Amino acid sequence: MHEVRYVRKHHGVFVIATPSMGSALEAAKAVYEPYSPQWLNGLSDEEKKTVAGGEFTRRLHNSGAAHIAWLFWRGPRRIIGAPPIVHNASAFVLDCGRGPFVVSAGHVFSQFLADNRRASRLGSQIGNVEFDLESRLIDTGHDRRIDIATFHIEPSEVAALGKQTVVGTDGPWPLPPNPGEVAFFGGFLGSQRIAIGPNEVSFGLHLGMTPVSDYTEYQIRCRFDRRYWVDSRGLGLPLPGYDLGGISGGPLLAPFYVDGKWFWRLAGIISEAQMHKEYEAITAVRAHFILPDGRIR
Repeated sequence: MHEVRYVRKHHGVFVIATPSMGSALEAAKAVYEPYSPQWLNGLSDEEKKTVAGGEFTRRLHNSGAAHIAWLFWRGPRRIIGAPPIVHNASAFVLDCGRGPFVVSAGHVFSQFLADNRRASRLGSQIGNVEFDLESRLIDTGHDRRIDIATFHIEPSEVAALGKQTVVGTDGPWPLPPNPGEVAFFGGFLGSQRIAIGPNEVSFGLHLGMTPVSDYTEYQIRCRFDRRYWVDSRGLGLPLPGYDLGGISGGPLLAPFYVDGKWFWRLAGIISEAQMHKEYEAITAVRAHFILPDGRIR
């Protein structure tokens, strides 16, 4: 089993950065707990932009990123002389009260099956844990146009994976964020995958927070608006139409605030990124299709 390690991150918070407005923010802190919803909602638009470009948002990014894992598979093709098969996608571990399981996009699993048929042998893993998707399958809704797939994973493997588990629900799922409310998304991009040795691969993690545009019974859509983007880490922003292939299967997380702390709840599973120069958006299949035991309803 070759080792695959992740060494790079590509972050971006999608709001405008402005010069510091320290006195106004300090005055707001005297009324409400800093960074609580009441405190944030009490700020002016300019003050909110300052907060969004600062340490608070970077910590939110770090917290959300801790839940995202990469799926990776590669192997020689059956056709002699043909280039090898190399693919990656994104995934996360979910626990709805009946034990953990892995979640990704249904079309990711379909691609794995297609590649497996074309390969003479195919090695696959989640993070650095050996993980055969076909033998681990719980359910896939891809044939029902529900772009979700779920997989068995042992608690010891979750520990070895080293990722935070997304906590779901054993009852009805909450509604998605309202249009205009912010959601977090992230995943490991194929364009940022670099082979740095025969048995070593570097992945780049792409993260962002962006308002929800709208949602239906099936999906949640987040259309990007570059007027409100800021480079929160000084790594540079992606060009228009930047390829987000590989982000499929990552989580769409909604922040919520309880007893002075921020937490995440699962809103959806990223299914598609439409990245064109004039139109950029991600869509996620709503989480309410997932049952507590990992089956897709």
